[in-house]
Amino acid sequence: MDENTEGPVRKRDDRISVKYCALQDADQKTEILQLIEVQLQDMEKGCEYRLEPGSVYGAVVALPQVARSMGWPWTMVAHVIRLLILLAFNYLLQGSAIMFVAQASQIVDVFSGKMHLCDFAYHLEECPGGRHCTGPGGTQYTPSRLHGFDIWSVRQFMRDTLAVALKGSQYERLVDQVHENFDPGEFGMENYYCRFLASLIFMTAEIKEFCKTAELIVVLWKTPSRSESWVYRVHCEHKDPTKSLRFITAGIPRMWKVFYFVFLVLPKSVLLYNVCWMGLRFLMETAGIFKVLMSAAAMDFILNIDELLFDYLGSVTSKRIMSQLKGFPIPGDSRKNNIGLFQAAKLALPSQLIMTLLGLLVFEARYYLLNCEFTDGMWVSKPMYLPKSAYYTFVHFITGKIEFEGDPIWQMPSGDP
Repeated sequence: MDENTEGPVRKRDDRISVKYCALQDADQKTEILQLIEVQLQDMEKGCEYRLEPGSVYGAVVALPQVARSMGWPWTMVAHVIRLLILLAFNYLLQGSAIMFVAQASQIVDVFSGKMHLCDFAYHLEECPGGRHCTGPGGTQYTPSRLHGFDIWSVRQFMRDTLAVALKGSQYERLVDQVHENFDPGEFGMENYYCRFLASLIFMTAEIKEFCKTAELIVVLWKTPSRSESWVYRVHCEHKDPTKSLRFITAGIPRMWKVFYFVFLVLPKSVLLYNVCWMGLRFLMETAGIFKVLMSAAAMDFILNIDELLFDYLGSVTSKRIMSQLKGFPIPGDSRKNNIGLFQAAKLALPSQLIMTLLGLLVFEARYYLLNCEFTDGMWVSKPMYLPKSAYYTFVHFITGKIEFEGDPIWQMPSGDP
């Protein structure tokens, strides 16, 4: 064929000649563009509801349904039992980890005399002399006097110990000089914006987990509440039946849905909420730049334990089924009807970023309202009280209610003039 032939552009190949035509010259241009728009939107938001393929949570939903579809063979029963054990182990690890974080924040730090960080040392470059330059020790901040809580408390302890040792001795006259000359400095955050950045990074990971939980709920809600097969065969004449199996998300019996909501969705949601709240509270109480960044990564690790367990302890069969499992398709007509300027505008806005900022706003507002009060142009810690017991239980963790002594061990000083 002559390459210089007029008409549609042609591309020479050793075997065939591929014909191209301009989109604007197509006979059904409107229908083609509409179909392209559907496919482009599907690339962004997906055209099916899927379970988490690399998580214990997704596998615990899928494997029992696959086993049910196969008539509960003993091998599949064993895989289901193994996954249930991993799910219980995951709850133990995730729950224990976040409980330890909560105990450190609500019990251990308080017994050590640590007040809430709030906005102590906010805008340090304006100190001394600013409205927000009084530290928890009652003196003015300066860059050289800013310390972390551990160093600050040790320096206070050394000063007070020396003063007590001099009282009642022949050197008691030097007690006033100890308080004048021994400067412990002040406790405060090293960088306000770094703490905000770490909190934003942390909340981004939490919103990702929130979206996974929401999609799990949607799968359970949208799939038919009847017993449908999750296992199909293609090329039924194939000699190796395992190579012809296909796994598809389909209907789930109502009793199984109730089981998943009670033992999967509810615990997962409770853990997610507590990781968000306790994790953000832990970050808000961390003063050092390096520590707050590392703490954000550590908090994210807690939510990834389910993926870690499935990756290292899940069976090969479970991983293969989850990697091949197709999602539950969204009806094509409903997607087609959603095409338009409004849907395009939704794609232009990063919805998950908006959710992240909103979540950060809600949890930070809760932190300030519960733990801080606005005084002299900045948020400072509310008075601190000793817990009546160092014993921290699951009830304390769920309710957040801890009994405290009647007299405060610390309250905000009036400050230097």
